[in-house]
Amino acid sequence: MAFSWFHPLSIDHNQVPSNQSNFPVLVNFTDSNFATVPNGGKVQNSSGFDIGFYADNNAATKLSWEMERYTATSGEVVAWVKLPTVSSTAPNTTFYVFYDDSTISTDQSNPTDVWSNNYLNVYHLKDGSTLSVADSLVNANGTNHGATATTGQVDGGAGFVSASSQYIDIARGVTVSLPALTWEAWVNATSFPNAYNTIVGFSNALPLFSIMYVKSTGKLALYQSATATVDYDGTGTNTLSVSTWYHIVMTYDSTNGLIGYLNGSQDGTAGANGNGQNFSASSGCDIGQDAHNAGRFWNGSLDEIRLSTVARSADWITATYNSHKPSSTFIGKGGQQAVSLFPAFLYGWS
Repeated sequence: MAFSWFHPLSIDHNQVPSNQSNFPVLVNFTDSNFATVPNGGKVQNSSGFDIGFYADNNAATKLSWEMERYTATSGEVVAWVKLPTVSSTAPNTTFYVFYDDSTISTDQSNPTDVWSNNYLNVYHLKDGSTLSVADSLVNANGTNHGATATTGQVDGGAGFVSASSQYIDIARGVTVSLPALTWEAWVNATSFPNAYNTIVGFSNALPLFSIMYVKSTGKLALYQSATATVDYDGTGTNTLSVSTWYHIVMTYDSTNGLIGYLNGSQDGTAGANGNGQNFSASSGCDIGQDAHNAGRFWNGSLDEIRLSTVARSADWITATYNSHKPSSTFIGKGGQQAVSLFPAFLYGWS
């Protein structure tokens, strides 16, 4: 590679409760240096292909990234970068974003590797103008049923009107074995018009569920089918308000049972009852709708829907929330440095 410029990126270790491995971190900034050359910046490729993320300041060790959004006119970058280790202690974890390489004309990213750490589906629901319902892992691209592009917590999101029965179908067409799992979503409700308002999940004939709701009261209702149905329904600590973004997570495994989280902190629990159930090829799996129970549509916006085949730890969930949350200071971006003028050996960098 023949990059001309780079910026160091540093993760605040105080926002990482414990060391995390193979962690996808959000890199989100707007910098005029990252606009394309015709727009007064230094990026050569109109799609931002000559923006790359590396573990070292020599661009020798390439990281995996997914570019969710690049705006050539302003230098907006929204990317997900998988880091082998994110440290919870000083010094801060540092990596680097390089740019300005006229020899790069093809996409250098690797989304499937970014999400290789036990993710099954990842829906960014980008880009705010034209709604994408694609799965970053290409395991189950969605089918849209009326949802519209809107502002999300990260880049764009999906907007739903409950009265219009809008939803996104993410049925996989194959049997899914989920003895342990994690559902994640950012949610912002216009109102809670139904007794149960569906965020996302599998739903079949009772008692086969793996689903997240918000009740009309603003309380979470989380259900998981195991040897018997495990749930907590309206008994959690928090009450959601309308017109507010929240990060909602549900985990389940046979040891710790069902745990619900809101904005990185535990909301409620229910005891384990065996492994989670398998979901057949005919299982309904939807964003914004309960496929089995009518009248449970979401009313508002949803973003960053993810399903994992493991129960994520509390520390992983807290670090994820800290990375995504409004006005996040999880990552700091250092000043522009010229590759040709600042070789690593002059500073003792490795």
